[in-house]
Amino acid sequence: MVLCVLCVPLFLAIGLFAAPIQGRVTDGRSGLAGVRVYPDRQPRVSQAGDLPLAITDAEGRFQLDLDATDTVLAVEKDGWRRDLVPAAEWTGDIRLHLEPGFREEAVFLVRLDFTDEPSKLPDGALRELLFSRRPGVASAANYLYEVSKGALSLVEGRFLKLRSAEHPAPRHDDRKEAMAAWVLERLRGEAWAGCDRLDNRTGAPKPDGKPDHLWIITPGAPQSLTADEAHLKAVSLLMPLPWDRNRRWPLLFLTEEVPLGNIVHEAFHAMGEHRVDDLYVDCRDPYTAGIWDLMDAGQYRGWDRSHPEEGPWVEDTGYSPSHPTAWVRSELWYRGHFRNTIARLAVKGRAWEGWIAPASRAPGADPQWITLPDPRKQGRFFSLEVRRPWGFERGRIGGRFGPGHEGLVVARMDPSLLSYGDPRGPVRVVDAHPGSPEPPKPRFPCRMWELDDAAFNLGPGENPKGRSGPLSWEVLDTDASGRMRVRVSLASR
Repeated sequence: MVLCVLCVPLFLAIGLFAAPIQGRVTDGRSGLAGVRVYPDRQPRVSQAGDLPLAITDAEGRFQLDLDATDTVLAVEKDGWRRDLVPAAEWTGDIRLHLEPGFREEAVFLVRLDFTDEPSKLPDGALRELLFSRRPGVASAANYLYEVSKGALSLVEGRFLKLRSAEHPAPRHDDRKEAMAAWVLERLRGEAWAGCDRLDNRTGAPKPDGKPDHLWIITPGAPQSLTADEAHLKAVSLLMPLPWDRNRRWPLLFLTEEVPLGNIVHEAFHAMGEHRVDDLYVDCRDPYTAGIWDLMDAGQYRGWDRSHPEEGPWVEDTGYSPSHPTAWVRSELWYRGHFRNTIARLAVKGRAWEGWIAPASRAPGADPQWITLPDPRKQGRFFSLEVRRPWGFERGRIGGRFGPGHEGLVVARMDPSLLSYGDPRGPVRVVDAHPGSPEPPKPRFPCRMWELDDAAFNLGPGENPKGRSGPLSWEVLDTDASGRMRVRVSLASR
């Protein structure tokens, strides 16, 4: 199937000038109708205009106008596995696979105003930040749809407004649980209707008597950025019910100006009732996951300027949070419910060589996650995955580019260090450029370590080889589909 109209060579469509392309999406046998196809570009909270969007016809065909810089297409349809397709693959049919685990999860949203401080963010803007599915918009719904590869669609279930005079200013952070309990008391006897569709611990599609997601939004600035104790921190809580202390509900407690990265970070804690741990140890530890995981400093990825003392923050801070690492996404999130979104190869012997596909793509013929046991400690293992700046992974801190910002990421994983509420650093990324200086401001909050240059690559200024304890690896080749050919070996004891 030739994609470019009037036989325009493909390199013209993607390199020299903007041009329309034609293509076809199939299920492997016949054309697939109703598929959304659009250019993969940097998500923004307030997207300037709508992205070009095509919907496939009854034969699965589409035509789409692209800019010269567009090199990846987002291809999605509810009930099918979402994919990010690089230009090298546009010359043939694009195949999607069924997503048998597709479901919607509903948010019961509570806006908690105070008599001495009303909300400032309009309801419409809040809904856009949380639930927008418009292509290119940095929203919680778009983020979760992308990282689940089309398996999870987040929707608004109910929007409730409450107003309290019982918590006057100053509302210090240690009062959050009291405020959350005040909200829970007012939800006693609520009929959850469409807001209870799944088991909150496992993610299985069956009601469990709790709202799928309960998010409480208050006025004010985010302490996660301001470090001002007069402001409230974003947090995920597992709260006992006022009317039944033996039952606990997961909920998020957020301020209306909190960045998207904080929202989805806390949501990952709640999905599985705190099974997903924070990966950072503290703000001075340089060897955790850095920008490479949502559950570490990656929640702040996407930062255009440094202004902790003033807002607004939503537009230019944490609007492009990183994907979770393969381990968090496939094994910890909802206790393994999304395991099939990552193709894992657990190496049994002491050597392996082959192609690794980008972790952000739909799983295909090549593995996306390579693991090898660490013989020095039972249960601990090494992890290798390929990360590309596609989708929400396009975010950069202060617009910095350079060696190691994408490619092969190697880490040591220790499940025994998972301990919610007392992070001990279960993920330790290997730095591909050790000794390189930390970049100047803008920086992450609390001077978190960034590990920007931790990916191994071929090319000038890059490092294709590495070692960690008994494990050694080498990048041998890279192709136009974003894959990397890697050789790994594990030394004997």
